[in-house]
Amino acid sequence: MTSERSAPDGAPAAPAAASSLGRRVVRRAGRLTLSAGLAAAAGVAAVLGAQALQERNAPPEQIAASAPTRAPVIAVQRASGLRVETRRLGIVEPARQVQAAFDLAGTVETVAVQEGDRVQAGQLLARLDTARIRVRIDELEAQRAATQTQAELARLTLERQETLRARGFASDQRWDEARLEADRVAATLRQLDAGLAAARIDLDHSELRAPFAGEIASRSADEGAVVSAGQKIIELIEADRPRVRVGLPEAAAARLQPGTLMQVEIDGRRLTAAVAAVRPDVDPATRTRAALLDLLTPPGARVAYGAAVSVIVERTREEEGFWLPVSALREGAKGLWTVLTVAERPGGAVAGVESVEVLHVDGERAFVRGTLAPGDLVVAAGAHKLAPGLRLAPTEIPLARALGEDALGEDTPGEDAPATLASAD
Repeated sequence: MTSERSAPDGAPAAPAAASSLGRRVVRRAGRLTLSAGLAAAAGVAAVLGAQALQERNAPPEQIAASAPTRAPVIAVQRASGLRVETRRLGIVEPARQVQAAFDLAGTVETVAVQEGDRVQAGQLLARLDTARIRVRIDELEAQRAATQTQAELARLTLERQETLRARGFASDQRWDEARLEADRVAATLRQLDAGLAAARIDLDHSELRAPFAGEIASRSADEGAVVSAGQKIIELIEADRPRVRVGLPEAAAARLQPGTLMQVEIDGRRLTAAVAAVRPDVDPATRTRAALLDLLTPPGARVAYGAAVSVIVERTREEEGFWLPVSALREGAKGLWTVLTVAERPGGAVAGVESVEVLHVDGERAFVRGTLAPGDLVVAAGAHKLAPGLRLAPTEIPLARALGEDALGEDTPGEDAPATLASAD
C-alpha cells in the first residue's frame, strides 16, 4: 500500500503551477505575434503609400524614367476651309394638290374612285345626275326650232316688202316693221344658241375628271349625296413629285438659286433635292424665307407627305484647323483645352502638351486650331489618364478610324482639304 505525502497548507502543487504558467506564456506570445503582424502590415502600407505619393508627385524627369506606357496616336492633317452643315426642319408636301369639286349643284350619281387609287390625267372621278340638264337642253332645242321657223317667215316677209317698196306699193312703215322683225327673230336665235351652249357646258361639268395624274388622298361624298357648287368631293395629290418646304434665314436663302442641289435627310436616308423656288417675302412669325425643294427620289421610292425632314444647309467658314476625336481633348487651365503629343527625346518618346481651341464639335469629333502642326502625333484616347513627360510607346492608328469615318465610307480630309461639320441649328 502506497501512501502520498500531501503538500503543506497554502503551498500549490508543483504540477498545477507549471501548467498555469505555460498557458500565460502562450497567450502573451500570441498577443505579441498579432501586434507584430499588425505593425508589419502598417509599415508595408505606409511604404507603398509613400511610394505611390512619391510617384504621383514625381517631376517629369522621374516619370520619364519609368516604363513606357502604350498609347494610341494619330497623325493630324490640316483642313482648310470649314464647311458647316446647318440642319433645318422641313415638311414634305406634294408639288400639286387639288380639292376637286363640281362647279354646279346637283345629286351625285357616281363616285368612280377610292382613297389610295392611282389615276391618270382626264380620268373620271365622279358624275352628277344630269336628268335636269338634258331636259333643259331638249327644251332649248325645241324653242330654237320654233324660232327658226319664225326667222324663216320674217326673212320671206322682208323680201316681199322690199319688192313692193321698190314698185311703190308698200310704205316705209311696213318695210321697217318687216326688217326689225327679222332682226328680232335672229337675236332670239342667238340667245337660244347661247342657252344651249351653257347647258351643254353644264352637262360636261357634271363629270369630275382628274386635272393631272396622281393619287386619291380622300373621298368626301358618296352616291346619292346632294352637293352644292364648290363642295369638296375628291382630294387629289400629285404622287410622283414630292416637294420639301423649309424656312431658311435670309442670308442662307439669298445664296440659293433655282436648280441648286441640296441634301435632305429623312428616316436615316440622305436624298438629293433641287431648289425649285425661294419666296421673296419674309415670314413675320419666324423671320425666315420659305424655300421649295424638289426631291430627286430613286425610281419606285416613296416619301410620305407631311413627314418631317432635315434639310442640310452648307456654309463655308474660312477657318484652318485639325479634326481630332473628342477623346483626345484634355481640360486645361482657365477653361482652355489641351492635347498630348508625342515628343522625341534622347531617352525615347515622351508625352508633350499643346494648347488648342475647339471651334466646333460633331458627335465624337472636334475641329480645333492651336499650336499643332501637320503630321504631329496626338494621343487619340485616354489622354486624361496620362501626364506630360510620361514615357510613351505610341501605336499609330488611321485618322479615319479614330474619327469614326471609316465605317461611314467617308474620306479623311487631307492636307488643305475642306472639312465638313454637321451641327444642330
